[in-house]
Amino acid sequence: MVSNLPLQRLLLLTLTGLLASCGTSPLQSVPVPNALGVMELTFTGLGTSHVSATVEPLGVLRPQDTTALASGIQLRSVATSAFDVGPRGAGGQRYLSATFEVRNASADGTAYSTVRQNLTFFAANRVSNLSGTAVTKLVRFDNTDADPAIALNMLPTHGMQFSPTLNNVIVDPQAADFQAFRETEVDASTFTPASTVALFPYGFVVRNASGTGRDLPGNPTPEQFNGRVTFAYRLPLQSAADADPYQVRILVQAADTSLVRVTESLEEQSTAAAQTPAQRAAALGGAEVATFKGSTYSGANAVPLCQVRTAGTSAAPTAFLGGPC
Repeated sequence: MVSNLPLQRLLLLTLTGLLASCGTSPLQSVPVPNALGVMELTFTGLGTSHVSATVEPLGVLRPQDTTALASGIQLRSVATSAFDVGPRGAGGQRYLSATFEVRNASADGTAYSTVRQNLTFFAANRVSNLSGTAVTKLVRFDNTDADPAIALNMLPTHGMQFSPTLNNVIVDPQAADFQAFRETEVDASTFTPASTVALFPYGFVVRNASGTGRDLPGNPTPEQFNGRVTFAYRLPLQSAADADPYQVRILVQAADTSLVRVTESLEEQSTAAAQTPAQRAAALGGAEVATFKGSTYSGANAVPLCQVRTAGTSAAPTAFLGGPC
């Protein structure tokens, strides 16, 4: 009889019944990411016909360390693009993207023996960043600093293409690597080892170059670059061209995680891509689908985030992508 059960078990049964009655499931455990180093993404040549991009390890010292933790990930540039949409100084945007081959190795080329899963470059912050964002530097063509406030309006997205037929931007299905997260999923203290920088709830996830899955095998040969990743942002065109950034630098934390998810970008809410978020999720065996406010996605495994922080801290955010629910 229930009256003979210990009090703790009785309370547990009561709580379980209440959860079942209101349709609430127990809290999911948050995957613990494996941190692989802090790196800096640099776009150069913006506003010209010669845009390039690099990703380099950034030496970050822990208080107890005497050497920098800069193992990082080995990347090799494949393609970089930048194009403008809309009138300058009146809502016009510049879309940036850079695609890299990814090898399961440290930045110096030393192969990792373990398989990488859902390797992600999380946007990161430190006190010297601009306006509390992931942007570390904005430089004009004349080598002077651009307005740091531009960083607040520099927002992540998927790799995009301009469609003359639609007269609009559309997601490139081969570059849909933007990933959005819950705040609890980017707690730097839960990374192994703990991240040395604060993290934002967005990043860019590596896909397998074969087009199937996201795993990168261990012990790759020197020329075995199994992964691809596209970093992509949009930022407002300034009223005068000479005020636009010529170079942009962004801080990222490389880490792999067991979290399997795709993200529907804001652009996809108004202009459908060649491959829908549901199709991208199905290709990964039924991945979660993160959505923003305004989404009409009604498929399986939805994660309605509504908005993600792009500046400030989780306790005091100052800018968002998306809007409140």
